[in-house]
Amino acid sequence: MSKTLLVVTAHPDDESMGPGGTIARCAAEGVRVVLVCATRGEAGKAGDPPVCAREELPRVREAELRAAAAVLGIAEIHFLGYMDGRLAEADEAEAAAAVAVHMAAAGAGVVVTFPPGGISGHPDHQAISRVTERAFHQARQAGRGLPERLYYWTLRPALMRDVFRREPVHPLDAAVTAEIDVTGFVETKIAAVRHHRTQHLSWERVFRGFPPQIRRTLGRETFYRAFPPADPAVRVEDSLWG
Repeated sequence: MSKTLLVVTAHPDDESMGPGGTIARCAAEGVRVVLVCATRGEAGKAGDPPVCAREELPRVREAELRAAAAVLGIAEIHFLGYMDGRLAEADEAEAAAAVAVHMAAAGAGVVVTFPPGGISGHPDHQAISRVTERAFHQARQAGRGLPERLYYWTLRPALMRDVFRREPVHPLDAAVTAEIDVTGFVETKIAAVRHHRTQHLSWERVFRGFPPQIRRTLGRETFYRAFPPADPAVRVEDSLWG
């Protein structure tokens, strides 16, 4: 299987706050990691006090993402150029075709994106999940079987309740067929998260200052294998490459 991982996200900071530990571990193990980000986060927060003016936010958030990506070991970053907060309004076929091009160009063996409910329920997260799944199957048809695996990054139900104070938006948001030990990359993930200075209100709310119990939680990242279908009753994988 190709040792290239393609991660598809909606906004700058998704890569770090989401599967950042797994990205860092994969990169450290010699996997080439490519990131496709749908927007530049222009509708996000600018910080309190503001890190920059609103009109500067896309440029600043792109710079934050590039700094975080360097920490995580991401080799390439591609932006799709969609507007933050309006991804669900985009032409899905057009967006999927664009993502499929990046999958083919990367020669990705494994693709990771949001689950159907988007973890937080954000419409952009849900939209990029649909787009990526559609692109995945298009790329496979065009590329003679590549990419081989599609995963959603997920949160276990108890963690979902702890972080978002509610049940999962979609059952697959909390489904687990793979659990990756990223204990050795927790500090790398935290360093990447902290590069997203404009979004400090979000990550401070979620990670609460990174106390020891949160650091322990961050040592395990979970995923659901959407293709080929996995049976967690048989075995929970400890690698995205099986």
